[in-house]
Formats: sequence, C-alpha cells, structure tokens
Amino acid sequence: MILATSAALTCTLDLQGTGGQSGAGAAPTSSGDGGAGDEESADGLPNGMLYRWAASAPEQPGIYELPLWLTLESPSPDKTVQIGESAIVSGIPANVARARRVGEDSPWGLSLESARENRIPLSTPSRRPWRLFHGASLAEARGPDGERSAGRVSDEDAEHASAAYVPVDHSDGATSTISGWVGDVDGEEEGDHAWIRAFSFDDATQGGAPTRVPAPARAWRRIDFTGVETERAGQIWVYPAAGEAARLGAASFAFMNLESARYPSSAIATSDSARRREADALYANNAEWLIWKGWLKVSLEFAPNYASGEQLADHDLLYIDSGSRVFLRASDGAIVMTVTGSRGSATVETEGLSWEREQAFQLEITSSPAGLSLHVTTEGAEDVSVDDPTDVGAIAIPESGHIHILGDPDGSQECADLRRVEFYEVY
Repeated sequence: MILATSAALTCTLDLQGTGGQSGAGAAPTSSGDGGAGDEESADGLPNGMLYRWAASAPEQPGIYELPLWLTLESPSPDKTVQIGESAIVSGIPANVARARRVGEDSPWGLSLESARENRIPLSTPSRRPWRLFHGASLAEARGPDGERSAGRVSDEDAEHASAAYVPVDHSDGATSTISGWVGDVDGEEEGDHAWIRAFSFDDATQGGAPTRVPAPARAWRRIDFTGVETERAGQIWVYPAAGEAARLGAASFAFMNLESARYPSSAIATSDSARRREADALYANNAEWLIWKGWLKVSLEFAPNYASGEQLADHDLLYIDSGSRVFLRASDGAIVMTVTGSRGSATVETEGLSWEREQAFQLEITSSPAGLSLHVTTEGAEDVSVDDPTDVGAIAIPESGHIHILGDPDGSQECADLRRVEFYEVY
C-alpha cells in the first residue's frame, strides 16, 4: 500500500502496531498522591495522572500508532484523511488511526467520524457515468493525494461553457452537503473560476461564492457547500472555465462527495456506485483502572468538524453507559454531564454554546464524593463551569470494560478530532 501527498512525498504504510490492534492496557504505575507542580511518577506522567494521549505530528503522513490502552474500531477500508490545506492521504485500510489537520499551521488530531454515504457513484470525473456537455473532454490527472486520482476537465468550446456532469439520487426537501477537491485551474481574467454546481440545490446555494475556485489556482483546495435539494433532477456539474464570458480552459477535480448532512466529512472514494463509510469507535479498554475507586476525573480536548447548528445527533464526548455520559446536545449546543452511581444520579449542563468548525473545546470532567463538576472552555471564547454537590456514589465498571471517547458503543455520532485525553486519580 503506497500513500502519497500532493507535495510529492511518498511513503509506504507500515500497518504493524497501528489503529485497532491495541490490546488491554496495563495497570498504571503512578503511586498518585494527587500531585502538584512538575513532579512525575516512575512512568513519566505527572503524579495523579493515570493515562494520557495527545495528538502530535505523525511519523507517517496521516497515520497514528495508538497506545495499548486505546482501541480504535474503524471497519471500512479505503479511507482518506486531510493532512494539510492542499493534501490528503488516500487508501487507508480498516482499523488504522487517521491523523488529521486542515492547514499547515493547524493542530493535529485523531480523526473520528460518524457513518456517512457518498451518493456520487464515481467520485472523480474520469469516465461514465460522468457525461460531457458542449464538447468538454476528460483526462486522468494527479490528485491531492499524489496519485492519478483526479479528472482533468477541459473546455474546448470558445462559444459555450463546457462541463462534465453526473446523475445522482436526490431527495426533495433534504439538506445535503457537496464537497470536492479542485486544483490547477486555468484563467487570467478577473472573474475566471472553476465551478461545482449542484443542479438540484436551491438557486441561491448553487451559485454562491463557496461553489467557486478563482483562477488561476495551481494548488489543490477543498470546497464545500450545503443546500436544500429541490424537485429538479439530481445532477452534479463541474465547470473548468466558468466566468463572465465563454472561454477556453481546464481544471482538475477529485474526491467529489454528496452527503446527507450539514457539513462535509472526509472524502469517500467511489468507483461504480454510492458507498457508505461506517462509523469509527474509539475506547479506553481498561475502565477498571480509569474509574478510580468508583470515581472519575477526565481532561478532554477535541475539535468538532462541525459548527454549532450543524450537528444532527447528540454527540457523546465520554460514554460509560446510558446513565453515565457527557454529550454535546444537538438541539441547543449545550454540553450535558449525567452520572449514575451507587446512591443515585445527577445531571449538570451548560447553557447553549456557539462555535465554528474546527474550534477546539477543552473539558474537565469530575465525579467525586464532592459531587459533579464540568468545566468547559472553547478556543478564544467560552469559559463555563457548572457543579452539583450531590454525591451519587461510586460509578459501576461497565461490563465491556470500555470507556468510549467521542462516541458510544455504536461509534461516533458526529465527526471530530481528538486532540488530547487524560485520566486522573480522584481523592
């Protein structure tokens, strides 16, 4: 399996020890006195900390090796991940952890995604079922993954705007998102651009600025836009040389997605028909050590790939069982913590929050004899604490022995990047 980026970086994927191959974690070696300052235990962790994982630049492009105490179940093969503003890694096998960032100066994170389907039967305009309009031509081209994964669409008609288009299934009244990679766009005049058009979307959406890449543009760029589907025929069009007047020109297009969602996920490559990517599930596999004497203290940093108002489901951030979980509520953007222990249950929640795509959240979660505590900060914005002094008693160890992170046992309900997770002793 060869993976490459558009910066001509090529590497061979080493599957040993990655992703879903994690086994049961060993007992923590920290003596744990509640520690302060910079003191460390024998295993190098600060005193009082049981386990820690934090994202960093991966050794292989787009690939993480996880520690033994974390397990990833990611059953779908042939996945992709974005590793910069103009590059992706493709062909990632099942159960391999994906390292993601959206720009060269952006932080890295472990990509955890919900189940999604790409309804475009062939994600690259290179052959049938893509069709040609006004004499457009197609040729194979190098894509944002460094492979021959793109289609180069050329407009060779000086009087009409040439295009390629593909029929897709659509649902009248549904909200959907189109995304695609566009690069090497020809053009010199002001207003020249490449254009992705969703014929079934409402008029305002299919002609808006997010649908266009101004020319000239040599580097690859991913664009996305969301709209409401109408009763018009389901067709996705790509125009290589759009503008104020008909002109000659060409542009490359790759990894086109049409998803029933309000924001895009990673590119889902298709070859002959619509394709579904199953949800990722990440869990700590040693709950008996992490639920310390029946109590729980966790520090979590993550970045949703969605903005407030774009999620469709409640998104579990930490899940022990249905009675003990922390989740980001879809209806109002509040973060809710509910815990059930040996003496009863209690719930705390923030007010509704607002955030942008990729904006980081930091959570401090504690269930102790002093009650429940939830502290939430968002990058450059919110800083909220909510507490309940109710002592709900010890939390039971789940039968599975798992604590799920950014999802539940069925997987992630939405798409986000895990930046850091830490588990602590509680006294």
